[in-house]
Amino acid sequence: VLVTNNNGDGDEMLYFSDVIAAKTYSLDVDKAIRDRTKDKANNSDATTSNILDTYLHVIKERSGDAPQKDDNWRAETGGNGLAVLSKTPRKLVMCQHGAQRVVILDVDSGTTHALASEYKGKKFNGPNDIVLRSENNGELFAYFTDPVYAWLEKDRFEDLPYLDERVKSHGPGLCGVYRVKLTEDARLQANVKNEVELIASDMMRPNGIKFIDDDHLIVSECCQGSHLENCKSGTSRWRIFEQQDQESTSSSSWAHSKIIENTISADAAEGGCADGFALYEYVNREERRKHVLIGSCFGGMCIVDLESGEVVSRMWTTREQGGCKISNVAVGKV
Repeated sequence: VLVTNNNGDGDEMLYFSDVIAAKTYSLDVDKAIRDRTKDKANNSDATTSNILDTYLHVIKERSGDAPQKDDNWRAETGGNGLAVLSKTPRKLVMCQHGAQRVVILDVDSGTTHALASEYKGKKFNGPNDIVLRSENNGELFAYFTDPVYAWLEKDRFEDLPYLDERVKSHGPGLCGVYRVKLTEDARLQANVKNEVELIASDMMRPNGIKFIDDDHLIVSECCQGSHLENCKSGTSRWRIFEQQDQESTSSSSWAHSKIIENTISADAAEGGCADGFALYEYVNREERRKHVLIGSCFGGMCIVDLESGEVVSRMWTTREQGGCKISNVAVGKV
């Protein structure tokens, strides 16, 4: 996540996770760029590496708060998805694979306290990605996905049936999309049980999550194994949910609205799946406002027309062995 500092200088700070090394970092982006530009103007021999050494900092070691015993087998023990509290930008909401929960992370101290760790008395698998949303009544919610990847083992680092067995035996019994209420100032009581709402339980591999607009939520599904009949490698899928009105009798405040799916032969590339994504809004030639999704997909990166529900372009990055699988995408101006 990219955050504007509240110190008055308008500088931006980038926070990001390394889920395998189990570290969460901060990078003072603007200061690093200014110093690098100044060094170039002065013909200094400073390198980008030197700049990173100065402005890149670990804000939390063991970012997933995993038990020490898990280090022997768990492949991804760290923190994963991050979101920032707008009124308290020195506090982040973070998904943790290791401790299988969602927490509030204090950027200055590196301390965490739990926001949500279970659903109906059973621990999550390992929350993956997260987004915050202020509702019409002013209440703030964290929406997050909970797939299988926290169960990945070092010696079996691929999507195999043992992951789904772990979900049933040690997790909540499903891969879900959830939401939990929180306060904007993050002053949460450690002993308070925050109510968790299940939004979707029928996704095999829920992953990236974002809001298209006030009433529509989109979740990617990372299909990359061969053992799941409805979620095999070669399939790129995004599900759109629509918020229900208050008079709805549904147990969830959100319902499936649309499924966007693109399937090609798994032999066409060396993997990849619908993981992280960004949304881009533009005005077309007819002066209509449109949204497109730019995100990782099978084979590389896809551009998806959300109105037509079609993948309109694909940049191949894994056609050859040793190619690069894309995990996350961001859109910005240069």
